[in-house]
Amino acid sequence: MEKIKFDKSNAPIVLIGDVLDKLQELKRENIKVDTIITSPPYWGQRDYGVKGQLGNEKSINEYIEKMLEVADNLRDILNDAGSFFLNIGDKYSDKNLQMIPFKLAVEMQRRGWVLRNIIIWYKPNHMPSPIKDRLNNVYEPIFFFVKDTGNNYTPRYYVNLDDIRVEHKNGNGNGKKTMSVEEFEKLNLPQKSNRKDIYSGKFAKTERINLGASPGARSRVNGEYWSLQRKNEIDDDLKLEIITFLKKKLEAKKMNAKELDKIFGYKDTAGHWFRLDRGGALPKVEDYIRLKGIFGFNGEFDKVMTEQHYVLQQVAAHPKGKNPGDFWSIPLEKIQDNHFAIFPTELPRRIINAFCPKEGVVLDPFAGSGTTGKVAKELNRKSILIDINKNYLRIMKKRCGVINYEGKIIGQTNLFNHG
Repeated sequence: MEKIKFDKSNAPIVLIGDVLDKLQELKRENIKVDTIITSPPYWGQRDYGVKGQLGNEKSINEYIEKMLEVADNLRDILNDAGSFFLNIGDKYSDKNLQMIPFKLAVEMQRRGWVLRNIIIWYKPNHMPSPIKDRLNNVYEPIFFFVKDTGNNYTPRYYVNLDDIRVEHKNGNGNGKKTMSVEEFEKLNLPQKSNRKDIYSGKFAKTERINLGASPGARSRVNGEYWSLQRKNEIDDDLKLEIITFLKKKLEAKKMNAKELDKIFGYKDTAGHWFRLDRGGALPKVEDYIRLKGIFGFNGEFDKVMTEQHYVLQQVAAHPKGKNPGDFWSIPLEKIQDNHFAIFPTELPRRIINAFCPKEGVVLDPFAGSGTTGKVAKELNRKSILIDINKNYLRIMKKRCGVINYEGKIIGQTNLFNHG
């Protein structure tokens, strides 16, 4: 299909027609996208004057069903490591707020989507309201979904928060202050058996990295608290690899977790060492060493599992800035062209920077004026824009510079032959 080929300029590919038909075309061509950003027409809000438009269904349930059908198709073309950001507004009926966005989100969770955040988009320049019997609506939700791929392990997706971190008010952050085990032992602190802060709290039988979360797990040196932690960072990939390795050793030994709990003197702890789902946890160092003796292996993971150091328990600011959080204050934007509502460019800019890889593809299935494509092009990402209204082609071209429509790169001079 000629029109699904990207060119070197990253001109947004524009597909005009019913969103479900166009998503089927993308599926037939085995097109996959990395990030979906969209704001569909809200229910009962406006009539865009196009046959087959979304938002004018007879009931809210009918609208939600149509949106769920769209979401099902979007899920099919989203990469497993992709993200879906959905901005959708609510509606009052008989003075009763209908909770449409949240009803839709709950149904999407039941149909294979994992909801990671509800971002609050606060509009500091929100429109004034004459209503006197309730508070003015000044925000909209943006739902951040990823795919539940059907695996037991935690869904994994592309994210790079460093590109959208917020600068610290008091300058750059600082890194962790550490001390080797040898240095710590030279301090000749009293043995644990002689100290009042012997730790037996909730993290005692789980990963050592958690110990800093509880005061009893820390050692005090000159008024500072230090916790013993693994020296090497273990990411999700490596954690899964280690747990899989241990699980195979357990099966080869023809043992079960309850037997290990009895050997270690634990209750319902060892089972977590062999779980491949979100409940999986690595054994602490001394337990790993005992497992080696029980299972009889010389582990390739000894270094990452057993090397430890002491970490000063302090609130260390990230050197690249703060996590921006889920409350985004972004002003509304206006354009002169005849389009009722547009995304402010800052919304897709943040999302694309953090959640779309450098060579990724962004999709907006309800593109309207083309804001998502405009920002994607500025950030050197490829994009696909779908809209049912052919009249928006002119606005998309004006905002994006060039667009790829029906396999042709359309600029200012030839746009009007395709409008």
